[in-house]
Amino acid sequence: MSDFLQHWQLDVKPFEATWDTRFYYRSPQHQEALDRLLYLASERTMNLGMLTGEIGCGKTITSAILAQSLDPCSHLVVTCANSGFSFDELLIYILWQLDPEASLLPEGKFARCEHLRKLCENAADRGRHVIVLLDEAQDLPEDTLRQLGWLTNFNGDGRPLLTLLLIGQPPLRRLVNCNQAIQQRIGLRFHLLPLDEQSTASYVTHRLKAAGNADGALFDEEALAQLHHFSRGIPREINRTAKLCLEHAWASGDNRVTPQILHDVACDIYRQDNLISSATVMACAT
Repeated sequence: MSDFLQHWQLDVKPFEATWDTRFYYRSPQHQEALDRLLYLASERTMNLGMLTGEIGCGKTITSAILAQSLDPCSHLVVTCANSGFSFDELLIYILWQLDPEASLLPEGKFARCEHLRKLCENAADRGRHVIVLLDEAQDLPEDTLRQLGWLTNFNGDGRPLLTLLLIGQPPLRRLVNCNQAIQQRIGLRFHLLPLDEQSTASYVTHRLKAAGNADGALFDEEALAQLHHFSRGIPREINRTAKLCLEHAWASGDNRVTPQILHDVACDIYRQDNLISSATVMACAT
């Protein structure tokens, strides 16, 4: 790996499939999403927020930046990485996160909800507002979503004690729209779109610089345009393709990613993806 990094004058690999906040690119829409979520958190009265977007558009890392940006003296953040569980299971997880030193939790749903309310009150007494981030929220069972609405009824001195942020793929919007009580409680919503061509190029340059390259100019301009077209501007697809392009160019002894390298890598990805899809279809048919 050191030879690869030296070849490209990098400190670390720039396009790995990790949610490393050092690589967060603040495109205009990602910055707008973050600003709105920070407003949701600071306002403390909006009950529910919803951040949606296609797979790989940067929802999770945006929520991680949100949690990182909030002052721990004013906010207490709980993050549920997967939300496809029953209300009772999510409630237990939230309680353990808020009170990790507790040796035993109360028995029963009512008692646990009351315990959560008291924990939120205690936090409010110290000037802290509880924020619960529920990722992959499109997987929430309908009954779980309905019961989560109960938590927005917690209040102290007329102010909500807790804010929920639902983070998920487009089906989350349909799920919410089928529950009028939840829909009416959502004080803020934002939908992340794929990057445009200019933002795709800036995204690649940003990640290369964040990884240690001096100017981030390792891709030819035409290759960047092809990368945007092939990836459809979806950050996760950009990462996958750009990573393979750097490895291909390094193995070939090239000092830049050319349109030909991008074309070769894109064709191979397309071929392999279709082979996997065909194998899946055949397996399901047998």
